[in-house]
Order: sequence, then C-alpha cells, then structure tokens
Amino acid sequence: MSAFVEVLSLGGTIFMTEDARGESARPDDDAGARLLAAVGGDVELRPRALANISSSDVRPHHLRAVLESARAAVDSGAAGVVLTHGTDTLEETAFLLDRFWDREAPLVVTGAMRPASAPGADGPANLRDAVRAATAPSARGLGVLVVFDAHAHLADRVVKASSRGVSAFASEPSGPLAIVGGEDLRLLHLPLPRPARSGGLPPDRFPAVPLLTAGLDEDLALLDHLPAEALAGLVVDGVGMGHVSPAAMPRLRRLLGEGVPVVVAARPFGGGTSTHHYGYPGSEVDLLDAGAVMAGLLPAPKARLLLQVLLASGASADGIRAAFEAYAS
Repeated sequence: MSAFVEVLSLGGTIFMTEDARGESARPDDDAGARLLAAVGGDVELRPRALANISSSDVRPHHLRAVLESARAAVDSGAAGVVLTHGTDTLEETAFLLDRFWDREAPLVVTGAMRPASAPGADGPANLRDAVRAATAPSARGLGVLVVFDAHAHLADRVVKASSRGVSAFASEPSGPLAIVGGEDLRLLHLPLPRPARSGGLPPDRFPAVPLLTAGLDEDLALLDHLPAEALAGLVVDGVGMGHVSPAAMPRLRRLLGEGVPVVVAARPFGGGTSTHHYGYPGSEVDLLDAGAVMAGLLPAPKARLLLQVLLASGASADGIRAAFEAYAS
C-alpha cells in the first residue's frame, strides 16, 4: 500500500469564509475541498472531516475521535496525519493529543489566521507545510507538532502569541523546533525526551478544575464561594515566577488541607515557575511548603489540562507532582 497523509479536520478559521464586507467569518463546508485542491503536491491526501466548528467549541469527544482516526490511519499505512483546527485553543489540543499520541508517525496540527476567502489567506501554505512535516523523516518520533508560518513547534512548548498576526505561534524558551521546507525539516535544535505518554484515550469529561489568575490585590476570594467538594483541583496563573498575594494563602492552604490539588503556573510568557528564588508570603517557596505543585514551563491552560487528565486517571498526589516535574524550569 502506497503511503498517504490523512487530513483530519475539526474546522476553524482555515475552513471559514467572510461575509460580503470581509467580516464575521463563519464555518464554510465547501472551504475544505477548495483548500485541499489548492495544496496539490505529490503526496496523496485523504481528507476526513470530523467537525467544522470554532476551536472554542472543541470538546473531549472531538479529541477522542481525532486520536482514534489518526491511529487507524497510521496503522493502515499513512506516513503521517494532519489535523486542521481553530487557532484559539490549538495549543491546548496539541498538548493534550501529545499526551496520548503513541505512534512514531507525526501528528501535525495546523490552521489559519485568515479565513479562506480573505486576501492573502494563510491556510493553503500552512496546510502544505503541515503535509510536508507529516512526511518528514526528522519528524518521526517527535509526537504532536504544530506547524504554522513555515515553522514547526513542539506541542509542549507552543503558545499562541498573537491574536491577529499570521506568525501567531511561538515556542518558549527554546524557539521553534524546525523550519519547514523541502522534503525534510530543518531542525533548529534537538528536543528533550518526551514526557511519559498516558496511553488510551482522553477522558469523556474533564474533572472540574477552575483556572484563576493572580494579580495586584487579588486575594482569590472567589474560593470562599466554591466548596472543596465542588473542585477536583485548582490552577492559579501566578505573577512572576509563580506567586500569589499573601492574602490568598489562607484560602489555598484550606483547599490543600482538604486534599484539593493546587497547581501554580507563571503568567509571564517566558521563564516558567521557580522553586527557590523567593521565600516571602505568597512566593513559590511558601506555596510549595503549603503543598502546592509548580507548573514549571507549562502555561496555565496546559497545566489545567494536564491536571484534569491526571485526576481523571486517578493519579495520586505523588503522581501529580511527578508528572509536573517533567516540565520543571
């Protein structure tokens, strides 16, 4: 059986068109066929539409369908798999899929910042580059990649850095993994070993894990109205290296004392959380002493997903801590 690339689609801007004024982009079921025809190339593309929705509407069952379809395609001879997806939550989907992707063949996620009907639409080039990455020898064994604007990013590192520009994605702290072009990737650095895979499929439903943002004079008083039994866990997007107001500490200590896992991420784009730089009330040292877990290089949305997957699998407190240590900064 000759090699091919399976092109799965959940929709997103790449498969949207605008109204007559060039505004208000909406899903267009015909945009996918036009896009695939525009890409062309020597590789056989086998499209399969799983949904045509905005990325804010992606649910766990969509991601289960992606994994099942992608695994089946690779097991049937696909050289790799491409997934088109809206950009708003693309980094989260890529990260979650990477936790479960257990094939050597690449699973490449891409999308577009400009609708298919817009002048200078970036979807065709991104899809072409994603197909190239899906067949690239250097991409094998790297897990899930995000390809955008001629660059490939690791799922663990990629973040959406612009809400408007076509160079919408970046990787911190390493920068992009590779430049996409020709028959193989041009690697810019060697990636670290991938953290352990979870196996199986994502949960049908994610446990309730709110994400709260720390900031000036933020004492997380909302927690007074959220009983511990209503929370499976909590993620706090902390300031600096992962800090909260001293006034928030009694509330976090209460949750931790009741057995609710608390993970603290860092709001700044680069650098991640620390474990030892500061020892004042509300600092990372204070949080660790209280029993919190630091997210390391994971931004808060990815930390939330990881905690949800761990909780759904019944992970212990030690198991949760060990999983996050793989991302220590």
